[in-house]
Order: sequence, then C-alpha cells, then structure tokens
Amino acid sequence: MKTFILTLATVFTITTLVCQEEKPEVFIIGTMHDVPKIVKHAYRPLLKIAIQYEPDAIYTEHNRPTDSLSLVHDESSFFLPYADSISKIFTEDVLRTKTLLAKEIKAMTSQDYQYLKHFYAIQKDKANWDYYRYLENHGLKGSKKPLRHENGDLTAKLGIAMNMNYIFSMDYQHGAPEYDKLWKQCIRQSRKDGEIDLLLKHNKRDYRKHIIPALFGNLGRYSNKRKSIERYQVSNRFEFRKTPYEPCTKAGLVWDKRNAGMAWNIGSQVQSLGHKRAVVIVGAGHVLGIKAELEKQFPNIQVSILDEK
Repeated sequence: MKTFILTLATVFTITTLVCQEEKPEVFIIGTMHDVPKIVKHAYRPLLKIAIQYEPDAIYTEHNRPTDSLSLVHDESSFFLPYADSISKIFTEDVLRTKTLLAKEIKAMTSQDYQYLKHFYAIQKDKANWDYYRYLENHGLKGSKKPLRHENGDLTAKLGIAMNMNYIFSMDYQHGAPEYDKLWKQCIRQSRKDGEIDLLLKHNKRDYRKHIIPALFGNLGRYSNKRKSIERYQVSNRFEFRKTPYEPCTKAGLVWDKRNAGMAWNIGSQVQSLGHKRAVVIVGAGHVLGIKAELEKQFPNIQVSILDEK
C-alpha cells in the first residue's frame, strides 16, 4: 500500500510538472510608437530583450484581415484603397504562394519578398504587408538607420532574428468612432470647466519623468515600468478629471473594450495555433489592460510584462 501511494504521488508530481511546462506564455512589450530623432535608438534595448525571449510567435497592433469592421474604422484612408489598387494589377500564382508560405524568410529572394508583399496587401493583412515591404527594402540585414517606429526597429528585426515568415495581428477597432466622439466631448467639457489643466499638468509631469531615462538610452524600459503605464492609462481612460462627466467615463469603458478585444484576439489564436512563447508588441498604454483581460479570459495562459522580468 505504501509503495502504491508513493507511485501515485510520483505520477501526480510528474503530471503537474508537465502541465506547468506546457502552459503557453504571452510576454507583452509596450512601445512608444513613433520616437523623435534624439532617441532614435530607443527600440534597441527592447529588441535585445525580445530576442532573448525566443518567441515562437509575434503579435502586433494591426487589425486582423478577417475583421472587416476594424479595417473599415482604422484603415479606410490609406491601406484599404491601396489594397484594392494592388488587387487590380497583381495576379496570384497559387502554387508559388503555397511554396512561399512554407518557406523560411532566409530561404527567400527579394522577388519573393515583393510577391508576398503584394499577396498580403490583397489579403488586407497589413502586418505582413508591412513586414515583407521591410524585407524587400532592407533585406535580412535590416535597415542601417533606425526607422524610429516599432514596426521596423522592433517587429521586423525580431521576425528576422527568429526567421519567422508570418506576423500575427491582434488589434480591435470596433469602438473607434465612438471613442473619437466621446474623446472630443470630454475634451470640450474639460476646456469649458477648466479641468483640462489637470490633463496638461499630468502630461507635463509624465514628459519630464521620461527625460533622464531617454538621455541614458532607457526610454523603452522606462515606458514599460508599471508606474509609467499607469500614467498612460490616466490619459487614455480620461481619469484626470476630479468631477465625473459621462462622456469621459464612457470613453474609458470603450478603451477597456478595445483592450478586451485585443486580449481575445491574442488568446484565441495562441490556443488554437498552439503557440508556446508568444510576444505581444503593442502601445504601452494598452499593456496592463490587455494583461488583465488575458488573465481573465484565458486563465490557462501565463502572462507577463517587461516590468516583471
């Protein structure tokens, strides 16, 4: 009996360890989007961290090609008309597409990059259109000069380092028009009652706190500090006001829904595609919201942020 109990305990321990090892991970890195020339190398430390993580998938703040509503709300001014124009001049070679989709980027030619750039444009897949456009322009060595944006200086270079041939999209823009309308109403009222000064003071304090880290090359890491992210949320969710105003409150709720939508897009793909170590590259103001929603919606996924590493 004693032997049986010990054997059962051993089996339980091994099973528990295996389950823990197989638990998928999502690592969220916050970005600054465009950065000025004075901090043109701001993404270099974040790239190093992301490469060391060795992800098997990269998720970026682009709309999924199957999400027509988000595309209409977010890409109507340029990318959708561009995609339509490419569809009129590009003829797909089905066999070539199938062959390339199974290839690593290091085994492709510049003509292959151009072909896939057009292919993903007509698929309305902006993440991969942008990735292959970068590869076509800069090759596997990447741009010699910083492009001062996450898509080139972080996402594309990480994809090259990991020899990935596909970037996953996860943005959610269903509430974009409503958020824009509420944002305008909130700002208008805040100017009227003088509470806009609270937002201006908040933004000035936040800007000053970024100066020293930026001068010492730590802007990327500093932007991922929990306190920094919490300050971004004050602006994005209109939490600066002392007196409640309904449009401001509603705007914050719409912002939360966007984070929830992005979390669903990440978690559902991680689960269905079997990703084990996914990295999410997203504006720093979304980091805590996405983390909380991922943990709520997908308790089987282990979620971490840069400030926890």
